[in-house]
Amino acid sequence: MQPLPLHSRKVTVWCGFTAVFIVDPFFFEEIGPSGPVTCTVDGTRYESLLRKQLIPALQQRGCVDSTIFMQDGAPPHIETPVKQLLNLHFGNDRIISRHFPRAWPPRSPDLNPCDFWLWG
Repeated sequence: MQPLPLHSRKVTVWCGFTAVFIVDPFFFEEIGPSGPVTCTVDGTRYESLLRKQLIPALQQRGCVDSTIFMQDGAPPHIETPVKQLLNLHFGNDRIISRHFPRAWPPRSPDLNPCDFWLWG
C-alpha cells in the first residue's frame, strides 16, 4: 500500500476576463525532471505573464485602450517592472491596484468577479 501524500497537489493559476471574453488560464509551472512542477509567482514571472500573454491577447482584440486593469496588492503585483509595464499599457487612470491612484480597498474581503463568477 502506497502512503498518502502529506500535501494535496497544488496549482497556481491566473485567469483574466472582460465583459466580452476570457483570457485563457495560465498555469505557473516549470518543467522538472519528472514533468511540470508548480512554481511560486514572483514579480519576474508575473511581469512575463502580463507581457507575453495578457497584453498580446488584449491587443489582438483591440481593447487595450478601453480596459481597466484590476489586481490586488500582492507583492509580485507591485514590483517596479510590473508597475512600469502596467503604466505603459493602461496608464495610472485605468489601473486598480495598490501603489496606484486607485487602490484595491484595504481589508477587502477579496470577493471579486473571478471569485464570484468564474470559480462559483
